[in-house]
Amino acid sequence: MAGTTGRNLSDAEFKSLFAPPMQNVTEHAQPLVDIWPYVDALDLEALGLPHLNDVHYVYRDALNRYDQILIGTGRFNALLVIVVDRANPCVVGHRVLDLNVEYGVSGGHLRVVDQD
Repeated sequence: MAGTTGRNLSDAEFKSLFAPPMQNVTEHAQPLVDIWPYVDALDLEALGLPHLNDVHYVYRDALNRYDQILIGTGRFNALLVIVVDRANPCVVGHRVLDLNVEYGVSGGHLRVVDQD
């Protein structure tokens, strides 16, 4: 059964939801909301993702408004970012962050990463 697409944030929406510098809060972040029902409902095929891995990082914007939860994917240099509103604890939406496109990171052609 295919999942839903959830709220796939546009580039402009995504960028409006954080204020630099982003702070890596991975080591001490406490979950404000259970993101997994949202994540589990996403249609990975529609997002171009073969599978998901674990949470790799949690970043917080400089104004302490939003957390970005970065989940590893089975696509090389691509992360699924779940944005959580800290003031009104809820999932705002998601975006597939392709590091090759966003930051000019290149590791060759895109390839599926083996799942451990």
